Amino acid sequence: MKKILHKISGRKWKPPKPNRRWQDNPQFVAHFDTQMCPDFETGYTGAIRKASGGKTLSRAISVGAGTGVYERDLVKAGLVEHFDLFEVSADRVEQSQKNAADAGMSKNFSAHLADALEQDFDGEYDLVFWRSALHHMFDVDKAVEWSVRALKPGGHLVVSEYIGPTRLQWLPIETNTARQFLKENHHIVGVAPKRVRRRSPFRRFKQFLRDPSEAPQSNLIPAAYEKHTGQKMTVLGGSVIHLCGGFMTGLEEKDPSLHDRVIALDESLRDRGIYHFGFGLWTKPEQARHASEASSCQP
Repeated sequence: MKKILHKISGRKWKPPKPNRRWQDNPQFVAHFDTQMCPDFETGYTGAIRKASGGKTLSRAISVGAGTGVYERDLVKAGLVEHFDLFEVSADRVEQSQKNAADAGMSKNFSAHLADALEQDFDGEYDLVFWRSALHHMFDVDKAVEWSVRALKPGGHLVVSEYIGPTRLQWLPIETNTARQFLKENHHIVGVAPKRVRRRSPFRRFKQFLRDPSEAPQSNLIPAAYEKHTGQKMTVLGGSVIHLCGGFMTGLEEKDPSLHDRVIALDESLRDRGIYHFGFGLWTKPEQARHASEASSCQP
């Protein structure tokens, strides 16, 4: 059954249209990056640089690596020498290999069309990297446990993930807040509030048919991370940014305060325990050190 779900989930992937996602907006990206780590170049890259002391990590693994864009950034930044990229989509494996070759980085990557969690890695990697992929796992507790086991002592686990409602079924307070914002700012944004869809059993089933691997256990990631590392993830927020942010790109000239107001609204929900994204960096203790002494770029 799992192989069938992987096959459906790994069907031919189409990249999103540019400038249609919150990730294409520098202000929203910077808002999350400074929460992940305010040092160096910020974000998960700055966090890894701080945790590693700036040294190049010899061996890294990325599960659900897609086309390898984030991993190439880490190699380019001098933080990783070699990545094993695991992916269940043949289309994405092919594209990642082409992208690495085009960048002159083929020697830095080994692409594997396989389920990484079925491989038995024990203390082999300096970095286990999860970037927008852990929430696609059907058993996140097993995935985090596997990640900890795959690390060498002194190695780093990085988790930068969607940790919001399962199957992308937004909570009523999220959709109501996002719709109200779009309604109040319709003269600027020009987007109908109903573009933010409310959850329903039908929409949940439709999401499952579209991609069985989309957020089946996303809400369990923080608990699994804490269980296996002894640390809490940094909650970044993101509910309002996720639902409205894609409509904001390119509107800075119409209202310079628009993005700040979205961020403020997002933070207000985050402080009430409503969020979509989280970050964690944990360093596996050396055999002679206690887990509480592991370094981290987290508050």
